[in-house]
Amino acid sequence: MSEKINKAIEVIYQAVGAATGLVDVKMDVYDEAHAEDAAKSIAAMTEIGSTGRYYASFTPDAEGDWQVQIDSITAPGKVVKHYTVVAHDIDSVGDAIDGQNDISTGDIAGELATYDAPTKAELDLTESNIRGGSETLETIKTAVDAVVYVSPPIVG
Repeated sequence: MSEKINKAIEVIYQAVGAATGLVDVKMDVYDEAHAEDAAKSIAAMTEIGSTGRYYASFTPDAEGDWQVQIDSITAPGKVVKHYTVVAHDIDSVGDAIDGQNDISTGDIAGELATYDAPTKAELDLTESNIRGGSETLETIKTAVDAVVYVSPPIVG
C-alpha cells in the first residue's frame, strides 16, 4: 500500500518481549534519497497504555521510498519498515472525481433522443454470421458441460 506525500504516517513498534515503560524507543527516518531526516526522526516514541507497543508519526515531503529504523538501547530489537510515498492516494483520487460523474435523467433522455440505433443490415445479423461456423448451441453446451472445475488451494 502506498502513502501520500505530506500526509502523516503513523508507525507502530512492538518492543522485544513487549517491554513496557521504555523511554528510549527511537525512530530514525530515512528519506527517498536514503539520507537520515533528523527533523522527522523521533527520539522517544510514545507507549500505547502498558502494552509494549509504541507509536510515533512522520510526514514525508517527497515522493519515493522512505524507511524508518526503530530501536531501544535498554531493550534492543532493531527493525526497519519501508513506505512507498506517492502524490495521490486512493482517498485523494476519490475526492478529485467525486461529483464528476453526476448524470441527470434529463442528460440521459437527451442522449437517447439523439441515438441512432444501427439497423439489422448494419450489424450484419445473418444466420451464418450469428452461428460463426459449424458449432451449434447444443455442441457448445456439451463442451461447456464437460469442463471439470477443481478448486485451487487457498489460504484464509
